[in-house]
This record gives sequence, structure tokens and C-alpha cells, in this order.
Amino acid sequence: MEDNIYIVKKNDNLYDIARKHNTTVGILKALNNLNSNILQIGQILKLPISNVEQTIPKDYLIYTIKPGDNLYNIAKNYGITLEELINFNEQDTTLLNIGEQLLIPIKDNYASNNITYVVKPGDTLYSIAKRYNMNVDTLMDFNNLSNNLLKIGDVLFIPSTNNYQTYVVRTNDTLESIANKFNTTVENIMKTNNLATDDVTVGQIIIIPNI
Repeated sequence: MEDNIYIVKKNDNLYDIARKHNTTVGILKALNNLNSNILQIGQILKLPISNVEQTIPKDYLIYTIKPGDNLYNIAKNYGITLEELINFNEQDTTLLNIGEQLLIPIKDNYASNNITYVVKPGDTLYSIAKRYNMNVDTLMDFNNLSNNLLKIGDVLFIPSTNNYQTYVVRTNDTLESIANKFNTTVENIMKTNNLATDDVTVGQIIIIPNI
């Protein structure tokens, strides 16, 4: 019998199967195209292989919890509701552990109501505000900031305008392919996102300038 399948037995449920095989309910549902948690005895389920990224359908991505993350911001970053994120991953608590993985459903042309920006080395509130043609006070108010101190990795929310949209990097994406998809240039994307190189990672949120 193949190592990456599981045959449902009496009294099985997705939560127990996921826990036994060191995965999540969300990943099992995505792999098997399940819309509910109902299982049938004898049903064959696909299990993630060692490189789980290769088994995930293209409409999903795996997000690994980092210091400072919370479910609300993760959901907001990827344009889904907190309830959708919790239900999809069968979270029974809003507490997160660093290194824990969540499965996030995304759209091919992801766009949120607001732009998310991850603070990078050399960023200041002034430089970020200038990049998006807004003033520092507006940026601070929008993010409920009491001072202008920033840390690398902080996530800022920037009011959406018609000048930008956001895109989630998918498997096999490159900055060049993303630029071609949105009829812009690699240089424009790198400048807008303050990128030092053209390397991108799956799940990274890229701000796309509309031209």
C-alpha cells in the first residue's frame, strides 16, 4: 500500500487522522478536495509527502507562524476572514505557536482592500509614506501607531488606492513572471517593495504598481 494514502476506518475523523500523520485538517481537506469534515468508511485520503509544498494544490499555500503573528493579521494579509481561517484549519483556539503551519486558500489574482507592507532594513515611516504618496500622520493613524519606531518584519497596512494591488507569490513564480503577468517591470516591483534582490518566496505578498 502506498505510504501517502490512508483508508478511513470506523470512528475516524479528520482531526485524529491529521494528528496521527503530523499534518493539519486544512491540508488534508485541500489535498482531497473536501468541502466538509464528513468521512465515509473505506474512503481513500491522500496524505502529504515529506515535501508538503509539492502536494498542496495551487489555490493554497502553507504559512509558517512567525514571532508576533496573530490569526487576525494573517487572515487580513491574505484577504480572508478570521472565521474562514479558523474554520478552515479547525483551530480550537486563537493561540499560535511559532513554527506552527496553517493552510491558507488564496485566489489567482489576490487583492485586498488594503495593501500590506512588511518593514525591511532601512525603512522608516517617512520613506514608506513617501513611497505611497501619503503623509506620516495618516500612516500612523491607519496603523494605530503611537510612535515612529519600526522593527524589521513589522506589518503595516496602507490604504488601498487605484495605483496599487497585491499579489501572493505562488510555486514557480519569479519576479519576472509576476511582472509580465501584470504588465509592469521587475525594476518597478523591486522599487515599490524595497527589494534588494529579485528573489521571492512562496506566500510572500508583493505590491504591484499599476501603470
